Amino acid sequence: MTHPANTTHAHGAGGFGFARDGYHRAQIHDLKASDIDGAKVHDRADDSIGSVTELMVGTNGHITHAVIDVGGFLGMGAHSVKLPFDQLTVLSKTDGKDVRVHLDTTKDQLKAMPHHKGH
Repeated sequence: MTHPANTTHAHGAGGFGFARDGYHRAQIHDLKASDIDGAKVHDRADDSIGSVTELMVGTNGHITHAVIDVGGFLGMGAHSVKLPFDQLTVLSKTDGKDVRVHLDTTKDQLKAMPHHKGH
């Protein structure tokens, strides 16, 4: 996907108004969907809890939802959940292209959500 990310979703519902470990809030309009797809997902305690495995784009060309894989090992046994994109806070590395996603939730809360089976 090469659609630009939606600038109206730059901050996410998590309200993370901070920089962490050399990361700052991403300027969403500077990112492509391919920059976010595959990004590591971190919880409110900054622990890695999964990764973005799919982005869904609406008819307006903006990202509407993200599928997050939680748990598992090497893609096996992961629990996939679908979340509105505005619940994600996207951070980018201050001195590079690396992108990470933060959620104001825990790994257990994500695992308790209904499994997303894909298309």
